[in-house]
Amino acid sequence: MERPFPAYQGDEPYIFVSYAHDDAALVYPEITRLRSEGFNIWYDEGISPGSTWRDEVALALTQCRLFLYFISPRSVVSANCLKEVNFCLSRERKVLSVHLEKTELPMGLELSLSDMQAIIRADHTTPSYERKLSDSLKSLLPNIIEPIATPFDKPIEADSDEKSIAILPLVNRNLDAENDYLCDGISEELINGLVQIEGLRVSSRLSAFAFKNQDLDVREMGEKLGVANILSGSVQKSGNRVRISVQLNWVKDGSTLWSHRYDQTLDDIFELQDDVARKVIDALKIELGSKDTDKVIDVGTVNIEAYDAYLAGIYATRSRTHRGFERAIGFFKRAITIDKGFLRAYWPLCDCYIQLARLFGAPREEMLAAARDAIEPARTLDSERSRLPWFDIDRDLDSGLETEWDLRRLARQGGEMLLNPSHPGNATDPLRGYSELALVLMRSDLHQSAILFSQRYLQQSDSFTVKHMMGLSVCALGRYDKAIDIFTKTLDQVPEYIPTRSNRAALYCRTGQYSKAEIDLAIIASSVRMSWAQLMLMFWHDDLDSAREYFDEMQRRKNLSVDYRAIGRCLFGNIEEGIQYFEQAFQERQEEMKWIRPILRLYLPQSTIDELERHPRYQALWKEMGIDDQWREELVLMTNELTDVTGIHVQLDEVH
Repeated sequence: MERPFPAYQGDEPYIFVSYAHDDAALVYPEITRLRSEGFNIWYDEGISPGSTWRDEVALALTQCRLFLYFISPRSVVSANCLKEVNFCLSRERKVLSVHLEKTELPMGLELSLSDMQAIIRADHTTPSYERKLSDSLKSLLPNIIEPIATPFDKPIEADSDEKSIAILPLVNRNLDAENDYLCDGISEELINGLVQIEGLRVSSRLSAFAFKNQDLDVREMGEKLGVANILSGSVQKSGNRVRISVQLNWVKDGSTLWSHRYDQTLDDIFELQDDVARKVIDALKIELGSKDTDKVIDVGTVNIEAYDAYLAGIYATRSRTHRGFERAIGFFKRAITIDKGFLRAYWPLCDCYIQLARLFGAPREEMLAAARDAIEPARTLDSERSRLPWFDIDRDLDSGLETEWDLRRLARQGGEMLLNPSHPGNATDPLRGYSELALVLMRSDLHQSAILFSQRYLQQSDSFTVKHMMGLSVCALGRYDKAIDIFTKTLDQVPEYIPTRSNRAALYCRTGQYSKAEIDLAIIASSVRMSWAQLMLMFWHDDLDSAREYFDEMQRRKNLSVDYRAIGRCLFGNIEEGIQYFEQAFQERQEEMKWIRPILRLYLPQSTIDELERHPRYQALWKEMGIDDQWREELVLMTNELTDVTGIHVQLDEVH
């Protein structure tokens, strides 16, 4: 029998329909009517006896909000229908049974459905039955539907005015990518210099760089960026010679206000950048204040080799990979060796060691020692502590890279970095404000908004850590399919990153895709002897005795962190001991506690999470950590003050 419509594919809550293939003539009119009433329906075309129960079915069952089981003498003996019933009950899905015909239930099925809502079709007239079915579905489904946030389509800026400009990334005219660092570096220096000019509004780097390598009309770009003028150009380098062509266009009619071609040596790059900035200022008829009369752009050194090495280092850090940070260390060391007074290069060198420890598990004490050695000369160069982010530097070094728990301070810092492109915190990552706020929002259980900020970051930087973080937020919202996709993209980039592979394996287990999980587990086993993902395979396979034995063995190992001991206790029903371990983990300021709430949604059944969140001690713990409804409301207000810059409007999630 022909299928009446495609199964639902989307982000809104949906109903999974289970039925026997031989009942299609009875079921298809039912689900067609429900779909016309606005219900989202997922159904299979009918799985005949002996056919394969696919991963697609398991995933759809895991994510459905309601399981609708059409009962008939055929469906109660269907192996696949019974498998669907058992699977949905193990995943704690809501169940509504509709008895299409008088049917004697097998004893096991009767026991499983004994406390579930049911409708007997024969007990009602047709209008009464249809009304009761619709009302029952509405009562079991959530009233408010919040779709997963979609990627931000275009940057939003304030209304354009004549004294506004966007500096596009200069185009690399060389055939290789080796000179990309120089093109991006010059563009960023122009942004950082011009943003300091009073009376001139400069579009953010994030917004402008979104148009990198896009061949669009200047008027279209200006409209999207909300500026009246656009500076664009290109760079071609040959040895020590460089040709830089730039032009300033008026967006309203596309006319050229000023253009110039510089054929010079790299030794002249400082004067060249300053000259471009001044020509822009003159063309826009902006009067410079007394503080701007010396140099519009001051790069912090007069040595071109040191500056070139610095730009190459900054470019290398943007990859956010292990190799990228190691290469950047070499470039920054070279810059400092050439010019020991180049203050600007010390902080990113220090930060590279910190990121290697945080992101890639490099020996913490060794990296801390290297970071302290790297930053020490800068303390003398910046004796007034006014030119580098010393608060952040000292916090990281003094705390031994322990987790920052002051979310209010982190949120304010992220906002400051977004409002001020030349903020020292943007030195190695000009998008850091977005990732900082994404992390704060995620830790505060505002996952819809965390996803939006992560997506804005990922428009310009292919950071696997931000992808990983976004995957956790998507998982926390119950969209396991999208979370798996995000984790897969992360692993395509860094296949050796075990935390992401472990998370994907855990989701495969949770959604019944066991064969895929076993592939990941084999890779994980080559790096670690015991893994949490292996425990998840046993747990979701309902092999609880083996899972408990495995967890007991993990506990006997000294390196099982306190927070994971807490998760294990909760997993096997010992909520009181679990909370005790969570309290200990917080007192010890363990790093994993900042991810713990989305991680709970990755590993624990929803009923266990509900029991945890009702517990007074657990609620008190999060209040002590500063995460409660009052803080969320404050964070929403703080973040929405940045909407003119970010284009993102934050609101509370439907469920915390």
